[in-house]
Amino acid sequence: MKTPAISSVILFMASMAFADASVQQKTQMHFGGAIGSVINVFGRSATHEGVVTDIAIHKNRKITRSGDTGELVDLDEQRVYYLDYGRKTYKVVTFEELRKQYEESKEKARRQAASADKGEQSKGPEYEVEFSMKSTGNKETINGWDTHEEIATVTVHEKGKTLEDNGGFVLTGDMWIGPRIAAMREMLDFDLRFMQKVYGDSFSSDMRQAAAMMAATPAFAKAMKAFNEKQGRLEGTAIRTKMTFETVVGKNAPAEQQPQQNPAAAIGGLLGRLKKNRQSDQSNPQRSTMLDSNHELLKASTAASAADVALPAGFKERS
Repeated sequence: MKTPAISSVILFMASMAFADASVQQKTQMHFGGAIGSVINVFGRSATHEGVVTDIAIHKNRKITRSGDTGELVDLDEQRVYYLDYGRKTYKVVTFEELRKQYEESKEKARRQAASADKGEQSKGPEYEVEFSMKSTGNKETINGWDTHEEIATVTVHEKGKTLEDNGGFVLTGDMWIGPRIAAMREMLDFDLRFMQKVYGDSFSSDMRQAAAMMAATPAFAKAMKAFNEKQGRLEGTAIRTKMTFETVVGKNAPAEQQPQQNPAAAIGGLLGRLKKNRQSDQSNPQRSTMLDSNHELLKASTAASAADVALPAGFKERS
């Protein structure tokens, strides 16, 4: 009586493990500010027409290509092939080598954290995170999929103070949600299997610890609570997403104090150094766009063959 049920489970798991997928996506980024204008000039396709990425999954192999660069992951061989389509060469890195690099990075981070704890660290201000989600009611057919628009907004500002008065940053996600795309789920499943193969239980444990640390932060917990309450409305796949990152200089922030009072300035100190330059060419000197990106799903199917994930013919290994 149990044999048919057990067989069905085994067959189901096998089909999940060896599902196929073909996906084509396009990503475009644009940077604001004085330095951003330089980056946009030299960003080539990434900041102009956008970069198209093709992905194919067949059984335990996944190949990804963006322009002249690509990556082939083989779960059976436990190898990653880094591909150069321009030179027709590839470099091989084993899963064992990736594990070693990961452990070395963890140890380096541990030493740096220990060193920072011994030094005199001034405690910075606390920040609050606010999350909102709204459905606009707009609908559009994008690349053959019927979608509806949802806008998510994350606002970060100093605790007990307003964004308008003391500054902060705002991240806005304009998402066009379509039906659930099976190929996207296959991509996620493959990536999870890859992470498990490379890092095993160690990685899962590290992720749980990181999640626990973030959940212990009141601002993060508040944002996640708001998101979880709204995510039921987002059942489906984002076909097109525009992300906008804006920095806000508060009315009470003197020019010489702006880098310290704006939490986004912590990102390499770049935001603070750019504020004066950005304010000269912004219609609203209190708010400026640092980065915006567009991501679009162009094609997706659950079909792929062994030829689609094969090492390209004529490629030679480089040292």
